[in-house]
Amino acid sequence: MDLSNLTTVATRRDLERMGVSRDRITAALRSGSLVSVAPGYYMRPASIGTFPQHEHLALARAVLAGMSPGTALAEVAAAINHGLPVVGADLSRVRLVRPGGTASGTQRTSVSVLTRNVTDDELVFVDGCLTTTVTRTVVDLARRDSVRTAVVVGDAALHRGLATPHELEHRLAAAGPMRGARRAREIVAMLDGRAESPLESWSRLVIARSNLPSPDTQHEIRDRGRLVARVDFWWEESGVVGECDGMGKYFGEYSEKSLREVLDEEKFRAQELVDLGYIVVRWSWDELLRRPDVVLARIERAINRARALRRVS
Repeated sequence: MDLSNLTTVATRRDLERMGVSRDRITAALRSGSLVSVAPGYYMRPASIGTFPQHEHLALARAVLAGMSPGTALAEVAAAINHGLPVVGADLSRVRLVRPGGTASGTQRTSVSVLTRNVTDDELVFVDGCLTTTVTRTVVDLARRDSVRTAVVVGDAALHRGLATPHELEHRLAAAGPMRGARRAREIVAMLDGRAESPLESWSRLVIARSNLPSPDTQHEIRDRGRLVARVDFWWEESGVVGECDGMGKYFGEYSEKSLREVLDEEKFRAQELVDLGYIVVRWSWDELLRRPDVVLARIERAINRARALRRVS
C-alpha cells in the first residue's frame, strides 16, 4: 500500500492488513511520512493539522467514523470541534459518548467510549460529526476535567454567545444526581463571559486562589469622559491595572493593522495609564504557568506601592 493514500486514522493491525510491514511502519515514523497520534494509532501529517488539538480532533473524528450510529464526540474533542480553546487539556485520551440509561464505559489504549444519559437535545452535528452541545460539553468538562480547562472552555463559550449562564444552570439541574455534579456547579459559578482570552481566564483563577483582593475585569478607564483603555484587571481601591500579554492581543483580530502599529498603540496606551497615575502590571502565559508566585508577588507589590503613594499624597 502507498501510505500517501492513507486519509484517515489506522491502527498497526489495520496497516499490516493493508500490506504494510512493521519495518515499513517504523521507517515511515522515522521519516515523518507517518505520525503516531496516540499509542497504536497512525495518520499522515497532512491529514492532521498544525497544533496538538488538531491531532486530537483528527483521531477523535476518525475513530468516531467507525463507531455505531448515535456515538458522539464528547468533552475535550467536542470542545475542539465547536472551535473552543482547550488550553491545558489532557489530549492523551479521546472521549466519545453514546446515549444510555446507565453510566458506564469501555476503554481502548487512547479512546474511551462512555455510555451516559445523553438526550437528543444534547447532541448536534458539527462539521458532519455528532457532538455534544456546547452546554453539555461545558458541564461534562466541569465534572471531569481540570478546573483550568473547564473554566477556559466555559468562559469562551459564554464570551462567544454559544451558551448562557442560565442554560448551563438549567443543564445541570436537568441532569439530576450525577458524579461530579457539585464540582460542576462550583465551576459553572466561576465562569465569566467577559474574559477575552484563555490567559485572562486562567489569570482570574490564579488570582482568586491567592490572598490578593478581587479585581474587576474588562474595566473601562476614562479621562474626562474619554475612553482611555479597557483593561483586563482593575483594582479600584489602589488604582492598579493588570494586563495579560497573550500574543492573541497582537495577532488575528488586528489583521487590518501591522504588528508595529498594534505594539505602538499598546505602548502609548500603557503610557497614558501611567500618566494618569495608575500602576500597570503585566504578565505572560509563560510566567503564569511556570512561576505564578512571581506574578502574584508582582501584583501584590504594585498594590502595596499604590496604597503607600496614596497615603503620602
